[in-house]
Amino acid sequence: MVESFEVQGHAAWLKQYGDSRRVFRLGALARVTRWLALAPLRPPPRYTREQAKQVEIRRLQELRALGVRVPATLGEGEHSLMLSDIGPTLSSQLRKLKNDPAALDALTGRALQAIADAHRRGGYFGQPLPRNMTLSDDGIGFLDFEEDPLEVMTLAQAQARDWLMFAYGVARYYDGRREALAALLRQAMRDDPPTVSRHARQVGYRLHWLVRFSRRLGRSARALGNAIFAIRSATSMLLVFTVLMMDWVSDGDLDLLRLLAEGVG
Repeated sequence: MVESFEVQGHAAWLKQYGDSRRVFRLGALARVTRWLALAPLRPPPRYTREQAKQVEIRRLQELRALGVRVPATLGEGEHSLMLSDIGPTLSSQLRKLKNDPAALDALTGRALQAIADAHRRGGYFGQPLPRNMTLSDDGIGFLDFEEDPLEVMTLAQAQARDWLMFAYGVARYYDGRREALAALLRQAMRDDPPTVSRHARQVGYRLHWLVRFSRRLGRSARALGNAIFAIRSATSMLLVFTVLMMDWVSDGDLDLLRLLAEGVG
């Protein structure tokens, strides 16, 4: 839970950590990834409230050391952190630009470049969805690091995961303009190490059969379809299918994950 506060005349956020309630989703994801041998989709372990707080403190320090814009830690409680405000969310700004293609592309390109810059320095995020990114005069920022994918996967797998999560999150703003998103992704991913593409290609190969099935679902599936086209055009592989099993990090509204988990069980 996150609450807005004011500290010495400046906006701040109190983030309180609760025990994980995603036992079903994490268990289902673990079963599916084992069954399909999808290493980049391995779920990080469930944390207690104190562990989640400590993971976030460490990840913020690591990213800040790489020059990534992240919140400053203003204080902490037993199960909470007070974090500085680093601007409105990227998703709120993308919504304002949905009818202005040129401005939308420019902002998406800036966000992609911020991810690529961090990757070149050895960084990774885990959940770079637009709602976990910010925009201000100081640039693109990143939020939400209470889980660490590197505990269960390699750096190359974690960086491939970043592209997939962002593509899925932004694709809803590109209905009817999938080619434009593909071009932006192609530009941002051009310097990826070969290992990142190899891990992503393996995921795409194993999950390509889900194409038609995913198109029969709702809003999330339509965004997924846009992302599939964009990522495939940018990389010649079906990377974005990883988001089918990774949506547990967001609002859990992707019906396909539940259907797949039930089918495996």
